[in-house]
Amino acid sequence: MNLAIVDLIAIIMTLAGTASALSLLYAKFIRPIKKVVKQVEDNAQGLKHLEEKISRVKADRLDDDTFSTEVRAILFESLIAILEGLEQQGCNHGVSDMKRKLIKFMSLQIGSKNSKPK
Repeated sequence: MNLAIVDLIAIIMTLAGTASALSLLYAKFIRPIKKVVKQVEDNAQGLKHLEEKISRVKADRLDDDTFSTEVRAILFESLIAILEGLEQQGCNHGVSDMKRKLIKFMSLQIGSKNSKPK
């Protein structure tokens, strides 16, 4: 009978040691790996969310740029019309030179934008 109790205690001790070893293995290796995997998944979702925000901002900015380009075109046409009107009235002190400079400058700006690689 003594041998059976000793065997039973040995089995219980072995099971307790095995449980301790498994819990240590889980705490030191498996749990940190699970945390890293979860963090990677969270980061991927965060990146996806940021990419969506960036694309919305780009779309909004494209609309703003289009509006701004239209406004600048109207302002440029208005300046040319004002300078032509002044030329026709005989106000030629610096009007003709300024008109030529303005047209040359805008031509260079348009040319440089068209030559940039996209």
